Amino acid sequence: MRLDQSSEKSRSIKELRDQLLALTRELNNTTEKLQVLELITDLNELPDSDLTPDEIGDLIKKRKKISHEIIAIKKRIQKLSAKTILKTELVVLPLIAVLLFYGAENQIHHTIAQPNHIKTRYLIENLAGNPNPTYKYWNIAKGIPLTVSIVNPNNLNQDKISVVKKAILSTQSVEISNLQLGTSPSSGNTLYFKGWQGALDTINNTRFNIPTNFHIVQSIDGPGQIVITLSDLEDPDGYSGYTRSIVDNSQILKSYITIYDAGNLSDHRLAAIVRHEFGHALGLPHTSDAQDLMHAVIETNYPYVSPCDIKDIQDVYDGNPSPNSCSIQ
Repeated sequence: MRLDQSSEKSRSIKELRDQLLALTRELNNTTEKLQVLELITDLNELPDSDLTPDEIGDLIKKRKKISHEIIAIKKRIQKLSAKTILKTELVVLPLIAVLLFYGAENQIHHTIAQPNHIKTRYLIENLAGNPNPTYKYWNIAKGIPLTVSIVNPNNLNQDKISVVKKAILSTQSVEISNLQLGTSPSSGNTLYFKGWQGALDTINNTRFNIPTNFHIVQSIDGPGQIVITLSDLEDPDGYSGYTRSIVDNSQILKSYITIYDAGNLSDHRLAAIVRHEFGHALGLPHTSDAQDLMHAVIETNYPYVSPCDIKDIQDVYDGNPSPNSCSIQ
């Protein structure tokens, strides 16, 4: 009888997790549709389309409803899981103690050996409907600030906000020995930057003005050209960061960055993800160099802005369609 009850609870939890996965995907799709509609409205293109202003309101209501359903399901999963754990722990705790005693050394080795990779993705949506070349860029007048809005719906503490800002605005550099990097020649050091501001300040005289003046604000509705949302949701496909840029031919109009499960990220991982996604927002794609910040899966032990990232930004804003400093994908 107890076994039947346990199996029933396991099935219930699995069904709830499947519902949670479906709702999360639906929430992502609804948010993307809403962002596109809002952008079209901002560009004063709504009167010429088949869309109605009510659609934005309907999507906002739908997004709120899905969010509430996700929260309710999470609570139910936690409640069921807590009951299952409470009944099980009296049986398994003695066994765990024995396993820990005899297997601690191997377990520690196994944990250290596990890769600590960060999965990311990005998407370019072209309003002109043309095929999307890999490289896009902002085309703004020199000195005009680019507004970066940080949306913090879960009220993460200001330390997290500070990490996000530093990943963008820091001018601090760090020298890493080529021997540590495993590059050739092995002698000497390579200069990296902990923030995009310091890296961009080293570039001069490009065909198109590189954004170097960033106005960062915290807001609820995300005004500005680059919107960074610190979400408490876990991406159903296991991604930690996602950037979606809306462009018109070659010009970036707006970029949306989502950092998933932001409250549970260490400062180091949060900074690495923000640096990576902000690189996309500036116009960089993924690279095939596994040791570079802009690789699709962040594997490097030094997730800072590298010399090849700087060179690629310079090439992009010089109008070069095929920069290759970091082995572009």
